[in-house]
Amino acid sequence: MIITKTRALVATALTTGLLLAGAGTALADPDNSNPGTPPAGKTPTQVWAGVGADAFAELTNKFAIDYNATTTASDPVLASYDAVNPQTAAAGENIVTKPGCTVARPNGANGGLSALLLGQKSTTDSNAYCLDFVRASRAKKTDGTEDSLTFYAQSRDAVGYATVGNAYAPTTPLTTAQLKDIFECTIEDWSEVGGQKGAIHVYTQPSSAATYTFFLSSIGSSIASVTTGCGPNVTLSQQNDGRSLLGDPQGIAPYTISKWAAQQNAAPGIPDYRGGATLGLINTAVAPTVTQTLNGVDYQVLNPAFSATNSGYSRLFFNAVRTASAPAGLVTLFGPSGYLCTHQNELLVPFGNTPLGSDTGASTYCGKAY
Repeated sequence: MIITKTRALVATALTTGLLLAGAGTALADPDNSNPGTPPAGKTPTQVWAGVGADAFAELTNKFAIDYNATTTASDPVLASYDAVNPQTAAAGENIVTKPGCTVARPNGANGGLSALLLGQKSTTDSNAYCLDFVRASRAKKTDGTEDSLTFYAQSRDAVGYATVGNAYAPTTPLTTAQLKDIFECTIEDWSEVGGQKGAIHVYTQPSSAATYTFFLSSIGSSIASVTTGCGPNVTLSQQNDGRSLLGDPQGIAPYTISKWAAQQNAAPGIPDYRGGATLGLINTAVAPTVTQTLNGVDYQVLNPAFSATNSGYSRLFFNAVRTASAPAGLVTLFGPSGYLCTHQNELLVPFGNTPLGSDTGASTYCGKAY
């Protein structure tokens, strides 16, 4: 599975070009026409700024728009910043989340949570933190490093993999063991897993992306194992953007199932960035998505049977805040009685997410604190 330096450089150039060509149509950042800038006319304490996961960035943008429409001029508003610049696809650039707050845009949940824990404050108002919440596509760590944060459950998702057509990849399911060997470059040819003979091209993603690290954990691997097994013979891609597979019929990359469904659904403000990428089967023939009808409209959503069959690939989406210093209104907003949880179906289903329900007696429900 040798990917030459020339191929990698061409891939990088093509990826950038594709992203630039397709960007600019999403509901993105508080000011879509001027990304990386805060809502106009608001003081630092009147902005609840969030960053983090790409997996449900557009969903949170729609949530922010709907919620902000219910506020008055003096109320705080939600300001959710995408994982990358929505117009140029630049990663890691400096953004201004609220007045007096310049931060590096985190490209994913891992990066967002690290930034939240830094506790940076506005230079114009020491009472205001620069970041108030993070879109988290993974659960809270159990090693104590995130004990100062509270994660509020939002919805259910799962992570799978995508390929461009089936010219090389098999139409039959790949097992977890096979996926591990593929992403660690132990299996190097599609014919070894029932596909057409041809080298497998592994597309990795930024370590700041929780979708990538969660997928590797699901298959029993890690970034270190991929690095050890594959070395430089991989191509870096942007998570949940099938165009960054470059139309490569021999490629494979992790993909958030609900994000793929949202892109197919043409959910509000979300461009179809699948680029011909289709979701693959894992372990069994159970499809990753299923049709759900809401208000007379059919949507593709995460298939509950897929989550049940492949529980190791299933996860929750969360909104994470500081436990001790989060604004009370923001905590309420993400809690069981807040705007998000009282509008679950209309907010979540078009974006391919499975609502968690409102039964606070259940083991998991919308707004449950962790």
